[in-house]
Amino acid sequence: MQSVFGFHNTRRARAFCYATTASDRSVHRQQIEREAPVFRDVSSWPADKLVEQIVRDEIHILVNLNGYTRGARNEIFAARPAPVQMSFMGFAGTLGAEWCDYILADSTAIPPETLRPWRGNTSITDVFKDETEGDEEDWMYSENIIFCRDTFFCCDHAQSCDAGERSITWEQEQKRRWKMRKELFPTLADDAIIMGNFNQLYKIEPTTFRTWLRILAQVPKAVIWLLRFPELGEANLRRTAKAWAGEEVAGRLIFTDVAPKSQHISRARVCDLFLDTPECNAHTTAADILWSSTPLLTLPRYPYKMCSRMAASILKGALPKSEEGRRAAAELIAGDEEEYEQRAVKLASGLGYTISESGYGQGAGRLAEIRELLWESKWHCGLFDTRRWVNDVETAYEQAWRRWVAGEGGDIYL
Repeated sequence: MQSVFGFHNTRRARAFCYATTASDRSVHRQQIEREAPVFRDVSSWPADKLVEQIVRDEIHILVNLNGYTRGARNEIFAARPAPVQMSFMGFAGTLGAEWCDYILADSTAIPPETLRPWRGNTSITDVFKDETEGDEEDWMYSENIIFCRDTFFCCDHAQSCDAGERSITWEQEQKRRWKMRKELFPTLADDAIIMGNFNQLYKIEPTTFRTWLRILAQVPKAVIWLLRFPELGEANLRRTAKAWAGEEVAGRLIFTDVAPKSQHISRARVCDLFLDTPECNAHTTAADILWSSTPLLTLPRYPYKMCSRMAASILKGALPKSEEGRRAAAELIAGDEEEYEQRAVKLASGLGYTISESGYGQGAGRLAEIRELLWESKWHCGLFDTRRWVNDVETAYEQAWRRWVAGEGGDIYL
């Protein structure tokens, strides 16, 4: 989000940034410090001092970018230093707390049908008159929802990429992709299909890992590329794969070290198909993968679990709003475990490479078509349009504030 604070229209919103962690001196942190209208390093402040500062700054809307993650300062929000408080980006799910009024999402990440009927009411007092509690366990969200168009996810790839990236042609992209493939995996056959996942390994639960092994068994030329994230995970997964699927299939798991962010984004293009983890999806990693134009196969496993639906939201944001884009989304977003496996096998089996006269591999098949579609879309799609995202969030701020002044509740649709 490093460009967001500088993109704000100061006539609509003035951003005060309270940094609750010490500076890591990264370029991202330095950009935020430089571009935010007001930046305060409060990493060493006690809670009472920070609450007093927020009140003194007369903040109208306080945004929680951590949720229940490392470095969170939720006790600040529990003190209610601002009239309206929101949560987005840092934690994919409800905070389940009365001190969080809104959560930023979209209709893919949070299906409207999973919300309680009283969300359509316009008065905050109406929530106490709800008589339709029932026994529905899927009513998960205590917050009002701000429904974004396309995707609620925000990323900065279009601003932080190399200056010459926009001028790269599709042919040049294919050439550099093949060159990088040969550098990363010099012994891999030209006709090998590279499926992969670059999440931390804790996201790979047994059901998903079994599915991946079955996919490998059905696509003999395929490998699955994973990261040593952490290093100890490699031995555990190899041992499990050998026990569950045999030596040959287990031998087609490839592990590499975690790379620096810029290198990670660059080499992601080598992957032919990203296999998402359905229990807890790729989030920032999904945006990285789609920026590299690599197709991503996902399964929104639960209607009520936001972190299992994130990748579908991000994918829709990366695809064009066209019939071709909708078709690709339908192919890459599976409805259940069986469909996820079948789609992966079909897409991987349908991909083939021929070596051009220039010496680089040219892909053919549906995966190659979707890759080119993502490549052509990335400069125009909603996911990578950070300025539009900022404009939409400013509209959400204005609507939320008007509702607070009027004593009204309910979800917000942008």
